[in-house]
Amino acid sequence: MAGLIPQAFIDELLERSDIVEVIQRRVSLKKAGREFAACCPFHGEKTPSFYVSPQKQFYHCFGCGAHGTAISFLMEYENLSFPEAVEQLAELAGLEVPREAGGDDKREAHAPLYEALNAAADYYVQQLRQTPKAVEYLKNRGIDGTTARDYQIGWAPPSGLIEALKPRFTPQQLVDAGLAARRDDGGIRERFRARIMFPIRDRRGRITGFGGRLIEDGEPKYLNSPESEVFHKGQTIYGLFEARKAGTRLDDIVVVEGYMDVVGLARAGFRRAVACMGTALTRAHLDSLFRQVSRITLCFDGDAAGRRAAWRSLAEALPAIQGLREVRVLFLPEGDDPDSLVLRDGLAGWEERLAGALPLSETLVRLLREEHPTDTAEGRTRFAHAAMKLVATTRDPLFRDQLVERIAEETHLSRERLEQALTEPAPAPSAHDVRDEPRGGPPAQARAAGGETPPALWGALLARILQHPDLDWSQSEIVQLAELHGVAAATLRELLEALREHPARHTAGLLERFRDQRHFQRLMALAHQELGDREEAVTRQTAVDCARQLLRQHYRARIRELTRPGAELGTEQRAELARLTQQLQKFDAPRQENVE
Repeated sequence: MAGLIPQAFIDELLERSDIVEVIQRRVSLKKAGREFAACCPFHGEKTPSFYVSPQKQFYHCFGCGAHGTAISFLMEYENLSFPEAVEQLAELAGLEVPREAGGDDKREAHAPLYEALNAAADYYVQQLRQTPKAVEYLKNRGIDGTTARDYQIGWAPPSGLIEALKPRFTPQQLVDAGLAARRDDGGIRERFRARIMFPIRDRRGRITGFGGRLIEDGEPKYLNSPESEVFHKGQTIYGLFEARKAGTRLDDIVVVEGYMDVVGLARAGFRRAVACMGTALTRAHLDSLFRQVSRITLCFDGDAAGRRAAWRSLAEALPAIQGLREVRVLFLPEGDDPDSLVLRDGLAGWEERLAGALPLSETLVRLLREEHPTDTAEGRTRFAHAAMKLVATTRDPLFRDQLVERIAEETHLSRERLEQALTEPAPAPSAHDVRDEPRGGPPAQARAAGGETPPALWGALLARILQHPDLDWSQSEIVQLAELHGVAAATLRELLEALREHPARHTAGLLERFRDQRHFQRLMALAHQELGDREEAVTRQTAVDCARQLLRQHYRARIRELTRPGAELGTEQRAELARLTQQLQKFDAPRQENVE
């Protein structure tokens, strides 16, 4: 099985496979116009929001946001790795999976890391049984033996792990797995010492890392595994595997701060809590959670730090809201956390508190009102500016309309005037603005100028190519844009090359070329993004307009760079400046031609 699966085979496999047939074997589909519909197999629902497109060979759930190709469906539904899903799809198509020589399958390359992490988890569990003070600590926190077993909680003694694992694993393998760290003299030391240990699992249940908590005084109180080939903190969610295992059709998920909160709630019978490993909530976290459920509740402390965390999460969550997705926010009493609340108030008290969580839209209004009180004209103006910059980051047009209505109500401004602010350039911040920026306010990325940003323009262009690979995308503006530097331009270039090689390729075939790249999930989202184009001519023209605007921005930026004060231009730079100026003038001139 060693070796990489050739891209050409994956292309052929998707061409010879029918996603409707693949999903129909596992989910009852019904014809719905040009598509097929069903109740989503990834989250509980009573009315169908899961649609399969035979034209795009793509599925999408408007409830939880799950989406992907036939390979993605098998990976999610059957809990398979990518090679396993390809093998299963190939068997259905009557094909044998070839392997390229010289490339090691990632599954085999990472096997020693998974084995070392599993061995460490077993060792930590054994050590917990032999350490009364650690057992007593867990009992005092309300954690019983059943819960400790379900979450495989253990104890890392001050030393002993390296000696215990030495016969099976090399020092470098222990370092690569994040279980040990290099000393200055070249030797290794154990990373986790004298800590309660919480194994962190991926969606397939494999241990990818650990979180460790001190039970006595010291710093840091919490310590997580370092980034590794199998552990990525910004994408990892503690407790998600256990939540799925407890209920395969989750209705909602609650995001809490730490592992003790997750485990404490589980001990009380609440198995729908997860945590983000001590890092801020990211878009990757949200996308992963929305593939499981359509409603997420975020819990924050009621102090200033909790408010700051809420601002960061709000900025990440606003663009993620679409379709039936819902985010609610719960601020806890100061000095309390979910673990202590469920111990004091019981499961019924916790559930009642959760029921009072605020919708994301109302949380936005309340947090903005704290920063910009609306009892004066000046306060309402500041409120409106801050709010509309956040609204500009949303993607769902219906959600955006509702936010604008709510902000209009709060600021006594008309909806039309607020919508106009979305297209107006933001004034440059003054030194006073920067100096007096509120500490608890929205993060910098959410305060960027409103309107159409380059990432949004790139997204609009790439989404149309992904969703309409049958159209002609050889317009000069798009071809020129693909010649620029950067990840987005490289993606565009690869899409155009794939379409030149195989003009009949469908959406799924295009997507699978990018599965191993970091922006794969972003492309998956673009493949099902609602475009609103009613005709093919509009789709093409919109894409060309985006390309022209991106080229215009690129030319202007380069011209500014060449003409900055003190710049000395050689012959080549002067020729480049003349060419860019001429090109920009052509773009800025009234356009007469139409894209046929």
